[in-house]
Amino acid sequence: MRATAVAPRTTGYQATPGGSQWTGTLHLLRLALRRDRVRLSVWIAILTVMMVYAPNTVKMAYPEEAQRWARVNLLKTPAGMMLGGPMFGGNETDLGAMMANELMLTLIIATSILAILTVIRHTRAEEENGAAELMLSSVVGRHARTYAALILIGGVNAILAVTMTLAMTAIGFDVVDAAAMCLGVTGVAMVFGAVAAVTAQLWRQARTATGAAMAALALAALVRGVGDVIDNSGSALSWFSPIAWAQQMRAFVDVRWWPFALLVALAVLLMAAATVLESRRQYDAGNIPSSGERPNARPIRNVLSLHLTLQRGQTIGWAVGMFLGGLAFGSMTKSLLDAAKDNELLARVLAAQGNDGVYTTMTQFLAAAATAYVVTAVMRVWSDEQSGLGEAVLAGAVSRWRWLFSAVAAALIGSAVLMFFAGLGNGLGAGLTLGEPGTIVKLTLAGLAFVPAMAVVAGIAALAVALRHAWIGWLAVTFVVTSLYLGALLRLPKWLIDLSPVGRTTAPSNVPVVALVVMVVVAAALTLLAGAIYRHRDAL
Repeated sequence: MRATAVAPRTTGYQATPGGSQWTGTLHLLRLALRRDRVRLSVWIAILTVMMVYAPNTVKMAYPEEAQRWARVNLLKTPAGMMLGGPMFGGNETDLGAMMANELMLTLIIATSILAILTVIRHTRAEEENGAAELMLSSVVGRHARTYAALILIGGVNAILAVTMTLAMTAIGFDVVDAAAMCLGVTGVAMVFGAVAAVTAQLWRQARTATGAAMAALALAALVRGVGDVIDNSGSALSWFSPIAWAQQMRAFVDVRWWPFALLVALAVLLMAAATVLESRRQYDAGNIPSSGERPNARPIRNVLSLHLTLQRGQTIGWAVGMFLGGLAFGSMTKSLLDAAKDNELLARVLAAQGNDGVYTTMTQFLAAAATAYVVTAVMRVWSDEQSGLGEAVLAGAVSRWRWLFSAVAAALIGSAVLMFFAGLGNGLGAGLTLGEPGTIVKLTLAGLAFVPAMAVVAGIAALAVALRHAWIGWLAVTFVVTSLYLGALLRLPKWLIDLSPVGRTTAPSNVPVVALVVMVVVAAALTLLAGAIYRHRDAL
């Protein structure tokens, strides 16, 4: 009799002897570096150059002490505190202190967005498009992808901390103060990279996970701003935001390092939470069930409904954030008017523009933020094409025209919802504090007046999809934000600033009907051009 050996039957992935949950992390890290080397290099270069360009621009714009004091007094108003940072009563006209106060929040938001997008891209997005399945077919531990993404963004933040510090030191800033400022910025970015790792385990869709992480960032900025309005050196409320921890390191005033330890501890805690959540879920699933996994989910009957459903979670998150942002801005109106009594420069501005000028500026800031939502919504067509998900839709009775135009329409519907709630929050905040109920309706309608500007951005994003260059869409967002927030600081030419559709919309100060009509025409032309290119080019 011949004995036959039968190999034991195995099911699923079997780790090699001596393997662990983190096996393959370094291999995945090298892969992520190779994929993102250009994108990350551009981010690092831009942020580093900003540390040289912005101080020199401020020095040229405000060469004398009196001019700097006028700017400091303006930034002590509630609106200035929301958009800047706390002041500690020392060295307020020093160039370094001005940079820490005015530039730090912008850098924190930029680096945090980079961290969120990078972590989601290499975790949840790869599961959604199926790329992670190919990786997991090799010898890869359960947590390898998550920690490869976190190590990647940690390395980027370390490089940024060094390059930004060296850039500031090269133009004459003290190395210790510059290091404190830059470490604070990158420390917050690491925290929100860890937040993205957590949201990637909670939700199945990459878009929802990204929206949740972005909402957490917006909430942190709002809490910090309101807390600093209460006390311009930072109140107890400010400390509920990690952004305040970085600013409370007091670079260029009185450096202290222990708030940075809080950032490190929070980042480590969030990473541990992401590890636990990842252990509790199956591949391609989230700890929070999506609506499609429920037995009573409603059927999707057309392409527009599909786009609206896919971006529903993101729209809700953005709408809540825009409403809270508008409420915060509007509630500061009375404080701003009271501050004008003791601030000659602010009094002249209000005398020239009136309350409507303040409302216009606030609404423009909210609309600039909404452009990021519009580009993200339209660019989903590109990401679905890359992942192969769009192929399933186009294989049916759906033309490319309809697929792309429906995405643009869904983005405009979503932007209208966002601007409605932004205007409503702005109106409620201003109307209730000033005792003017009519302001609520006026500012709500003013928010909707920015929809044509959103249409132009959507048309540019559609063109980016058609040309297969996603950077075109994000360049439009960068231009809108830069021209609005930093246009005067960077001394950009007026004709260049006027190209921004958000900047050209001046409701409620006045409703530029001609400009709005031109925006609609330009948006339609860009969308039609994008549709023509998209229809005739090859799909990936």
